[in-house]
Amino acid sequence: MVVHDSDIIALIPEDSHDIITDLTQALAVQADLGTTEQPSLNADTVIPSEPSDSYEESITHHRNALEMCPPGNPHRSGFLNKLAEAMWTRFEQTGRMEDLEESIVLNRDALDLCPPGHPDRSSPLNNLAVAMRARFEQTGRMDDLEECIALHRDALELRPPGHPGRPSSMNNLGNDLSTRFEQTGGMEDLKESIVLHRDALELCPPGHPDRSVPLSNLGNDLSTRFEQTGRMEDLEECIALHRDALELCPPGHPYRSSSMNNLAGAVGTRFEQTGRMDDLKESIVLNRDALELRPPGHPQRSSSLYNLANAVSTRFEQTGRMEDLEEAIALHRDALELHPAGHPDRSSSLNSLASAVQTRFKQAGRMEDLEESIVLNRDALDLCPPGHPDRSSPLNNLAVAMRARFEQTGRMDDLEECIALHRDALELRPPGHSDRSVSLSNLGSGLFTRFVQTGRMEDLEESLRYYEEGADHVFSNTLMRLSIAVRWAALARSQRHVSTLKAYRLALSLLESSLVITPTMQMQHKILSGRNGYPTLASDAASYAIKIGEVAQAVEMLEQGRALIWSQMRGLRTPIEQLREVNKGLADRFLTTSRELESLTTSSESKPITLLAQDSTTGTSQELVDEVYARKRRLASQLEDIVAEIRATSGFEDFFRARRFSVLQEAAVEGPVIIISHSDYRSDALIVLYDRPPVSIELDSDFDSLVKDLKTALQLVQTEPDGCDAGISGVMESLWNRAVSRVIEKLDDLGIQKQARIWWCPTSLLSALPFHAAGPIRVVNGREQYLSDDYISSYTPTLTALITARESKPGIRRHDIGRPRLLVVALPDESHPKIEKEYHAIQKDREFVKCLVREQATREAVIDEFRDHDWVHLACYGRLNPDEPFLPAFQLFGEDRLTLLDIIQSNLPNAEFAFLSTGHSAGQTVGGAREEVLHLAAAMQFSGFRSVIATMWAMSDDDGPFVAKEFYKRMFAEEDSPELGFKRSARALRETIQRLRMRKGMTVERWINYIHIGA
Repeated sequence: MVVHDSDIIALIPEDSHDIITDLTQALAVQADLGTTEQPSLNADTVIPSEPSDSYEESITHHRNALEMCPPGNPHRSGFLNKLAEAMWTRFEQTGRMEDLEESIVLNRDALDLCPPGHPDRSSPLNNLAVAMRARFEQTGRMDDLEECIALHRDALELRPPGHPGRPSSMNNLGNDLSTRFEQTGGMEDLKESIVLHRDALELCPPGHPDRSVPLSNLGNDLSTRFEQTGRMEDLEECIALHRDALELCPPGHPYRSSSMNNLAGAVGTRFEQTGRMDDLKESIVLNRDALELRPPGHPQRSSSLYNLANAVSTRFEQTGRMEDLEEAIALHRDALELHPAGHPDRSSSLNSLASAVQTRFKQAGRMEDLEESIVLNRDALDLCPPGHPDRSSPLNNLAVAMRARFEQTGRMDDLEECIALHRDALELRPPGHSDRSVSLSNLGSGLFTRFVQTGRMEDLEESLRYYEEGADHVFSNTLMRLSIAVRWAALARSQRHVSTLKAYRLALSLLESSLVITPTMQMQHKILSGRNGYPTLASDAASYAIKIGEVAQAVEMLEQGRALIWSQMRGLRTPIEQLREVNKGLADRFLTTSRELESLTTSSESKPITLLAQDSTTGTSQELVDEVYARKRRLASQLEDIVAEIRATSGFEDFFRARRFSVLQEAAVEGPVIIISHSDYRSDALIVLYDRPPVSIELDSDFDSLVKDLKTALQLVQTEPDGCDAGISGVMESLWNRAVSRVIEKLDDLGIQKQARIWWCPTSLLSALPFHAAGPIRVVNGREQYLSDDYISSYTPTLTALITARESKPGIRRHDIGRPRLLVVALPDESHPKIEKEYHAIQKDREFVKCLVREQATREAVIDEFRDHDWVHLACYGRLNPDEPFLPAFQLFGEDRLTLLDIIQSNLPNAEFAFLSTGHSAGQTVGGAREEVLHLAAAMQFSGFRSVIATMWAMSDDDGPFVAKEFYKRMFAEEDSPELGFKRSARALRETIQRLRMRKGMTVERWINYIHIGA
């Protein structure tokens, strides 16, 4: 137990007045200094205005009291303890090693006076252990740490269950074991530390004054375990624990800045994993607040400077704001000044400052920054000699700097040193080390550079081998592995290496995996639209497969790497009727978990989760935000386990896997699907046929200019309609000449008859082009003929989407046999007066048509009626939101909107056909995720509508009534046809548009706007 101040005074004989006077004065000064028991969590002590005089006064009085209590005095141990504590306090404030050494000697003397069996032995055991740990932190001597652990174990044995000091001993021993783990990597130490800190937390229930200490310590342990295993559950629990600890450290609490520091580090780590900017912002705010609580002179100020510098440096990497980088450099310089020669953290400060000034070199090209970075890195490396646990970091950083100087000067000795340093760093990061992939990639990059300089093939082979190993290393961050795999594929392709296809396949697999562990659709979209090669990965991979003659693999790769967000959501709605027949319980578990995961993923988008902490109406807080993310992680992990169990069931080995070409061919059962693959490497048309291998046709690769020309032409639709039409006609003609004519020639060769149905599946930016209306292809009786005159064209975002659209729906109900119910949602207003005629044309003499008009068309009413109708017709204004790719919407009554996410979240058991008579319903917002097909029509198809008619851009209000009248006249004229109603929609649209073209004053821009998507 700790010997309290009042207990010491009570033990002194009454006639020892001099001792009482000196000790009382010493304790009074010590109280002013804020000296307390040596804690297991760094506290923010109050810095006195004149620390030197106060310390000296306290120590002098303690020495005087000790001198008056000579050896043999039964109270000497207590006085030794108090003087040791005073020396420890001065060491903490000044860093003077002689004070620490004297504290150790005094604590040893106090321990000698408390032999085994002495009732107060645990206190000097604890105090000596804390002092030995401090010396280890200063010198790195492992024997000090080992003695510290042994002493804390002995102290814990003397504090059995029920002892008030047991939680403190558990915390101290746990911290020591965690430190030894950091030095040796022995997982048993980390495991024991976690157990001890959990036990300590149980002994400090809510309301216990010391509860914040085990909360923080357990949080730190889980953060450490996360760094080793990558288990997001550990990181989420760590954040929750640190939030709880911070709540128990209100303003004025001595541990508040330490709790802020811990939480800042945890949310900063989560940002590194997920890219969620709110985490980075919170980390910066917490670090700033912690720094304010550690003014100049505070012993922990340097760590707050260091942490804040790293956080703002990270923000610079995201935003490119130079003021962030300059602030980071200034903060690192201030931290370095507080880490003079001999300070145990000097190496880390040197490393971080070196990285920051090297980053500035990359931005500004100032060679003096690069040279300073090299000097700083060398100094950091000198402070981490062989055997030092942190040696790999300065090795890696110096190597990166040497590589940068080689790129500036061409000096081969710099490149050679770079490679040698990376080899040394790699040796210190064995398999299982979280940074091993980084070292493998860096070494591979250095070797590839030397290959380029020398042509040595062994360098090329070794380089690509390291890239492969780095991409395969399962203990490293998934996004890091993905970036390495993408780099590997690009370098291997540039050298025509045999590993290229393997690299692309692994990259696509890692891209899928990275989305599975990414909590929200918005964050998934951010990954897919980044400047990292991911937006074009699928098309690049497919172009290589086509080049080497693996056309079927190209189709598989395009399917695997495109529309990933839809594909993952569609996977969560996988039909499981066959599985239910084999194992009902397993099928139900899959269904329940999938629905929960989908609900969480989409609900956090419809009301951005980043605003939850500010939502006072629901009483939520940042803890709720964390819980949502943690729950998503748990559900994703559960789903992974369930899927593994399903795959172990006979007949379900490929469940939830990327589909093979033999399965994807089913998309062409009713007509060929033409995939237009486009990348910077090449462009090709891939014709997928139901009963034979796919056919590839190499195309003109200059499609970018067509997309630009189309965009330019559409901008003239209001001001120069003739110029608009001429521009669009030019695009249509070029599209025919460069691509579509060659496809049609091949279809003729393959025996595909005219008037057949064909499906277009354009990739990348080509989804903006009107393939269905390419031409003119000829002139008949003075009238130009287009592709739409010869074939019935439809579109599909992916092959899987088309297959799903044709699959039968279990339990679908019809109110009238052979006749679906049609819902019309109409919002006529001053800007769109013709909508009134449009819905009247549909409703006329059709009792099975229900209309929601004007004030009837609220969001709730529309969603409810969607669920009860087979067909829907939306005649209202469509809105794109460039800043929110998941919030394009149909404008309803008043301020109501029906967003893409509303549609996704709806359960629509009867959905079959949708006509989106609104502008931009098949138009995508401008962004980097070119392959994600994020538009309203795709959302309708994903939600169950098998066939969808949509528009590529703004539609003419004048066309709505005519198109609706002609289209539904054809749809309902063939009710006795064996062809399902929704499948008649493509033909009905083609015939309607042919009639529309014949109208007086009709422009090309208006009639090619309408497209059919789906079955």
